[in-house]
Amino acid sequence: MQDNATHPQTINPSAMYRAKECARFYSIGLSTWWHWTKTGKAKRGTKLGPKITVWEGSYLLELKQKLMAEAQSGEV
Repeated sequence: MQDNATHPQTINPSAMYRAKECARFYSIGLSTWWHWTKTGKAKRGTKLGPKITVWEGSYLLELKQKLMAEAQSGEV
């Protein structure tokens, strides 16, 4: 059984999330999350420092809705 630390159930729209947390939210690998940002499937995050990039929770929720709609319509 997996705990909520590895698969968060909810995203706080006003919080900021790092790449590892974003990948967990979508149940994908970290390298896949970075690939999505590189190819434009997900927007590039906000750089807070040379090795710190974050994404807004509200954006992550919007992206999830978009991906779900694409999946339902048969787009990929």
